[in-house]
Amino acid sequence: MNRLQVDVSRTASRLVRYLLVFAVLLAMMPASAALAQEGGEVEPAAPLPPSLVEELANAPGLAPAVVPADVELPEGFTAEELAQMPDRSQYAVIDYAVEGSIVNATVQLPASQATYIASGAPNTNFGNLAVLNLGWDQTGPNAMRTLIQFDLSRLPSNVQINSASFFINQTLINPPGDGRSMAFRAQLMQQSWNAGSVTWNSANFLGGTAFPLGEIPPAIGWVSGGATDVVRAWDSGQPNRGLLITGDETANLGRWRRFNGRQIAALAPYLEVNYTGSCDTAAPIATMTALPTFSPAEFRVFWSAVDPDQPGCRASGVAWYNVRYRINGGGWVNWRNQTPTDNFGFRREAPNNSVVDFQVQAADNAGNLGAWSRTVSTRIDSEPPVASVNPLPEFTFLPNFTVTWSGTDNLSGIASYSLQLSRNDGNWQDLAVDTQATSFTITGAQFGDRLEFRVRAIDNVGNVQPWSPNAQAVTTVFSHPIAQIQPFTPPIIQSTAPITNVIPVQWVGFFAPGTSIVRYTLNYRYTDFAGTTTAWAVWPLANPLATSTNFDYASLGFGNGIYEFFAQATDNLNQTQPLNPAGGAGGSIILDLDDQIQARQFMPFASNQTLD
Repeated sequence: MNRLQVDVSRTASRLVRYLLVFAVLLAMMPASAALAQEGGEVEPAAPLPPSLVEELANAPGLAPAVVPADVELPEGFTAEELAQMPDRSQYAVIDYAVEGSIVNATVQLPASQATYIASGAPNTNFGNLAVLNLGWDQTGPNAMRTLIQFDLSRLPSNVQINSASFFINQTLINPPGDGRSMAFRAQLMQQSWNAGSVTWNSANFLGGTAFPLGEIPPAIGWVSGGATDVVRAWDSGQPNRGLLITGDETANLGRWRRFNGRQIAALAPYLEVNYTGSCDTAAPIATMTALPTFSPAEFRVFWSAVDPDQPGCRASGVAWYNVRYRINGGGWVNWRNQTPTDNFGFRREAPNNSVVDFQVQAADNAGNLGAWSRTVSTRIDSEPPVASVNPLPEFTFLPNFTVTWSGTDNLSGIASYSLQLSRNDGNWQDLAVDTQATSFTITGAQFGDRLEFRVRAIDNVGNVQPWSPNAQAVTTVFSHPIAQIQPFTPPIIQSTAPITNVIPVQWVGFFAPGTSIVRYTLNYRYTDFAGTTTAWAVWPLANPLATSTNFDYASLGFGNGIYEFFAQATDNLNQTQPLNPAGGAGGSIILDLDDQIQARQFMPFASNQTLD
């Protein structure tokens, strides 16, 4: 450690220099710390470059001190003189040089609190006194130790501490005429303390790691000594709870010293620290890119930052980001830590309809960490929409018709639909893709086509409805009216049937909207059990619009056998249903009045018949 040094020859010159520097920097920059003693020649203040004055125009500096009315002035000083001296209760820049992006600065850091404790008064607090005592006073206080703390929070982050010195103003030496220096040591305080309440009993045992700072010379005025190691310890992360300083406590010698405390700002203790680091002291300003009102369960988040230049110093640039999120106003969760990237995909188990907030902060290459950004939010829409084709009639009687559909979505709304068609159980084919329409006109359908339809929707955040495995609507196309023979129940007439002399035949008609059926024609064909089949013939109807008749087989000379029937419909446009028994619109029944066919035998017999 540096040995304490005192210079009592330059007090007046340093005082004048302070005043000159104040005039240049408008009380923004004090001169180097003085070692006080009357006498000596005045040294003129070195002129500062205009550019440096401009750079430091907004830097914290010193202001004239106001001496409290109840404070006893040191010998040889007037209140007016003290009022013109530096106010060491404030942070001050006393030297500042920039080369490229590197700054070398010397600053003064005032004591943030200071007092002393005495073993002879173990429960007494001396925080209201304007003095600091150190050593052994035989008149009663006995061992006296100084407690002092400096605020290093104004030092930029990530700097290199080149040197540090403490400055303290010595006002009394005991015993009088003691010409020897007093050795002392400083210990890091292990707990926090308060100058207004601390006592010997509450703080004497709190000293930890020791730093032998040197010796205090037997001189009145400013004395200084090296403090580089302790400042480096604090700057590297050691808790800064201040120092417990112990002097010569040899009881029979009665050696002690007195110093000015913090009450008179111009004479208060302070540290002078020289450091090297980046001139970039402004933190980056980070911004989250705005998010849409709704987002899917997985989406990408973007952010950015601007690192501002400063007067005479280019910004060091953004180094990394911290990004955090919260769900439905809960606690913040650290998501991306010290990431150099400016975007990332977000996927968390956030329930549907949850609100997710994001914030970002950025650090630059000089170690400046910015504030958290403004919050951006989005609402999670993780459920797909639901769409379906509206029902179609079982039969569609026009080759051109319209298919319609509708859909719903729980949050973001439907963006588009896609419609598919399957013809006669074939593969699904696209009819409309990513359309906002809710209808589609089918053209060119062929008679007898069985058409199946299905639709799916996509919402505004990209959730896709799965395709239905089955058709949502089905219709069969007809281009003319249809008459359908009603099934015969049972499909056989035997001697035990209620009616045996005629065959009751019924049918039903279908016709296109806007048309009507004007007549029916009933066709029949007979096959005897020997296999002889007649040609198709027409059975006369008493009423052309009748939908039932009693077929009198005996009047035609027929008996037991297979009877086939096929009804034809004709509409008001003179469109007649073709005679097409194989198309499935006809029906057949067996007449077996001799009861030759057993129940277990007639079905194979019937199914083996070929109906042309």
